[in-house]
This record gives sequence, C-alpha cells and structure tokens, in this order.
Amino acid sequence: MLRELKDMAGFRTTHELLKASQAAVTGTGMVGRSAFYANYGGSPAQFPKWTTFCRPLVIACLKQAGTPDSPARANGLTDLGSEMVWRSLHHRAEHGEIVDLPFTMPSPPDKAPPPSAKARAAKAQRARTRSEILADVGMVETLRALYPRHSLVELWGQTMPICAYPAAATTDLEAVLGRLHGAALPHWTEYDEEFDPHEGREAFDGYVARYGTITEAERRAFFSGPTYALHELDLGGDTGPRLDCKLGRYFASLATSEDLDGELMGALADDPGRPVPLERLRRRRWLHDHVADPVVDGRHHSAAVSHGTVVMLRAGDGTYDVLLPHRSEHVATHSHFNHIAPSGIFAPQTEEPFPPATEFSVERNFYREWVEELYAADEHERPPFVGPPDPEGEPEVLRLKAMLGTQAQLYYTGVSVNLLTLRPEICLLLVIDDLEWLRRERRQRRPFRFGWEYAQTPQTIRHRSTSQPDHWSLRLDADLRPANGLRLDPSYLVPNAAAAIDLAVRALAGRG
Repeated sequence: MLRELKDMAGFRTTHELLKASQAAVTGTGMVGRSAFYANYGGSPAQFPKWTTFCRPLVIACLKQAGTPDSPARANGLTDLGSEMVWRSLHHRAEHGEIVDLPFTMPSPPDKAPPPSAKARAAKAQRARTRSEILADVGMVETLRALYPRHSLVELWGQTMPICAYPAAATTDLEAVLGRLHGAALPHWTEYDEEFDPHEGREAFDGYVARYGTITEAERRAFFSGPTYALHELDLGGDTGPRLDCKLGRYFASLATSEDLDGELMGALADDPGRPVPLERLRRRRWLHDHVADPVVDGRHHSAAVSHGTVVMLRAGDGTYDVLLPHRSEHVATHSHFNHIAPSGIFAPQTEEPFPPATEFSVERNFYREWVEELYAADEHERPPFVGPPDPEGEPEVLRLKAMLGTQAQLYYTGVSVNLLTLRPEICLLLVIDDLEWLRRERRQRRPFRFGWEYAQTPQTIRHRSTSQPDHWSLRLDADLRPANGLRLDPSYLVPNAAAAIDLAVRALAGRG
C-alpha cells in the first residue's frame, strides 16, 4: 500500500522519497536513513514501524500529491486519505487485517472520441498516399542504394522495405537478447546530447509540447512510455542475430528514428518512381554522418525495439490461417494497413528509473501484448502509476501456457530492421494446432477480441483488382503460400508484418 501511495504521489526514486520524508518531519522527529532503506529500499525484516518509517513516508507523499504535476492530481484524485486514516490502516495491518487503499485507483483512460468526418477523410487520404508511394519502385531503389549490405525481404515475389535475419527457430525466446547497457530509464522529457541537436531536437520538443495540450483520452495513443532501444545488433551469432539494448523513451524514438520514415515519404511524394539521394534526406544524412551503419548500430539515435508474433492457426489439410487484421483509424502509424497481432514495443512495464531485470524479457512482453491486443485487456496497455498487472497470471495466458509443447509451439524466428525507420523488431511465431482453439476462446468470459488498435470492420486502402486480405486473417495453403493467389505487397502490408511472415514461413517449413 505504501508503494502505491508513493507512486501516486509522484516520487520516481527511493532517494527522492527519503529526502522528502526527512524534510517533511523536520522539527517533529527525523526518519532514520537505515530504517527507511531497510523497510523500503531493501528487504524488510519486520513490519515497518509507524513512527520511524510509515508516518514520515505518509506525510511526504500526501504533501507531494498536492503539487500541480503529481500523478494523483493528473488523474483527478484529490483525496488520498489523511495521516489519521493511514495511522488507522497501519494499526489494523499490524494486527493481521487485510486492508484496502483509502482511495480508489483511476481507471485506464477512455478511448479518444471518434474523429470527425473531416479528420477521418484526411487520415484515409494519407493512408492512400502512403500506399501509392510504397507500391512504386522509387522506395525500393532508394533503400537498396542507402543500405547495400542489407538485402530487402522478398515475400512471395514482392519486395518489402525491410531486411530480416533468420535465427535457428527455438522455443527459447530470450535467445535473441544480449546485454542491457546502462540501468537508468531517462525521464520522458530528457533528450540525449548525442542525438541530432537540430531538427531531431526540434521534433522532440514538439512532441513534448503536444503531449501537454491533449486530453487524457488522446494520450492513450500518444505518450512517451519506456522502451528498450537498439544498442547493437550482432548478426554473427551461431544461432542467429542477438540484440544488445539500452533504455529509452518513445518520444526520443519518434524524433530520431520514426520520423525518418516521414522524411523519406515526403521526398518521394512528388515522384514515387524515382529514387531519392541521401543528400535530400537531411535528418537521415545526419545520422549516416555519425554512424557507419545505423541498421546495426544504435548510437546517436533511439531506435525503440519492437516485437511481433505471427499467429498461425491450423485450419485442416495442411492449411493455416494467419492473424492479419487491419489497423484502426485511431493509431498513430499505418492506419488501415494489415498487420500481425499481437505486436508492440519491447518495453519495461514500469516508470521506475531502474526497471526490474524480469522486465527485460521477450516472453513477458509477448504475454502482455497477447492479452492486451487479442482480448482487449486495456489495463496492460501502458505503465500505470500503481501496481501494473502481471500478464502471466491472466487466465488467457495460463490457458495458452497449458497448450505449449503439445497443441501449440512458440518460437523465436529472427530479427528484422524496418529500413524506413531503422527500428529493429524481434520476430516470433506461434503455431496453434488445436482446430477448436479459436471457437473456445470466443466463448470465454473475456472472449477473443482484437483491441482498439485494430479495426472492427474491413479498412481497404485502395480499390484495386487485387484487394487486401480479409479483415482478420490470411489463409495459407499446404505449400505455405496465400491460398487465393493473393500477392501481399507493401501498398497495404506493414513492413514488419512482411518480414515476420517471411521468417515464420521459413521456420515452419523447416519444422516439417
């Protein structure tokens, strides 16, 4: 309970809380440094004392909660209890009672209101423009010239703006992870001095300013959450590529990596059939000037690592259905495009400056996205201020775990790097052989249902003779090719999905 109060008050570190606790009780007794760390920062050997630990902590937190930028105030909590209330709770807990918080935790923010007709039309037009650029040859020729060492993915005869490096398919999902460099999570307003000090800095400041002007509901799709970012990608491993990571923030990744996509799209917009030289891409050129190969070197930018899972459901007679829903109009990138699910940012689910080592786990991140995106479990979506739920204890995850090794297999298949953004992705494959799995999951108390990031109805980008796949799935025949002759192409398929599918097909073919 005290940790929850501390988080709602807005203290980021134990050291900050200790200093505030000492200041808060000056003149009425000092909290002992050793007692404080023994009961909060260390491993408590006994129930914490009210006078020497709990009272100073409560006083400091209640005072901090009243500041303008505290999480409590931001979430509309004006009453976190009083010193007398907390003293009573302490007395009851000391005598073995199970007590509840004296305040109600805020619910996750609601979805932003539906966009206006004008906004929806504008977003749809941007999706069409992007689709047209990606369908032409200028993009591919540009990327081949910029990154000659890295071959573009060829998926069933279609060239995709992404490269992929296969691993020896293994059920050890952590095999992809190397070292985590540095231990401290930067503050969401912190911009590293090694990043682009000009246009990158300007873009970052713009994101921070924008966050301060939007509603809490709009922040659902736009917030600077923690990330594990690229430090170095080792392509020379015996079992496949390995990623060394560093801690980062999403706004820094937007400003120094994701924005490279928009710059390239803008340069190609007038003539999508003609390649663009690096000299016309000022922000990408700045990075190339400072890093010999930004595909594998994470210095001078923050390239948030993502993870994506190709879910293949056995459909009988050697065929499979691949989950490939359309992205919704609410997402910031690739709205209306087809994407694999689940997928997301590889990140610690905490705002603590020193995330627990257990968060640096592909498996844990996969389970979190599994319940969030396939069962619309919004409470797993972003780091809350208090007690993030444990995804591995969710019924949906426990049911899946019970199947692994018998009716399902989960593999690490390799790493891709989206050359539009220079962000890597850890690629996984989940094969479910149980023909009745989806039918059962749709009858559960919390049924199988795509989360808000995916559209509930088809989102065709452009009307063309070869249409996009069905709204939620793609049927593969016994030769692991699209059953209806559909040729997936970059005009409607998210590049990361193309690479992950390519790696998944290779792994499944190798499985025999």
